[in-house]
Amino acid sequence: MNSQSTLTECPSCHSKNVRAVGKDEWFCLDCDWDNLSAVTGEMDALISTLRHGDAEARREAAQALINIGDFERHLATSDDLTPLLEALDDIDDDVRYFATVALGKLGDRRALPKLKQVAREDTATLAREGAKTAIERLRSEGF
Repeated sequence: MNSQSTLTECPSCHSKNVRAVGKDEWFCLDCDWDNLSAVTGEMDALISTLRHGDAEARREAAQALINIGDFERHLATSDDLTPLLEALDDIDDDVRYFATVALGKLGDRRALPKLKQVAREDTATLAREGAKTAIERLRSEGF
């Protein structure tokens, strides 16, 4: 895989709007492309880490949830809406951002009020933009 300093565009849509998650893990903000590792193990452990882990562990759990709704990876369902909504109040900007992406992919319209609040009020630009993108996705895809 490309190193962090050389991946400058999405291999799928050719957008320049790609973000690094780790040394060799990337995702595109403009399409569904990513090369993130599949989450293994129980979903309950991931949600528990999102709720109770230290900042780094919460960030990693939130990053893993970007692949929510990817049925090949069997991640979260609407049953996991509550912890994802709680993650929107996390102290860590990255956790909040990745939670917005995950909620957009989850497709549960019950997230709209909280996503709208994040889009208006969050102190982190990336979290606000993630919330706006999630809102657009929920509205446009008929979720």
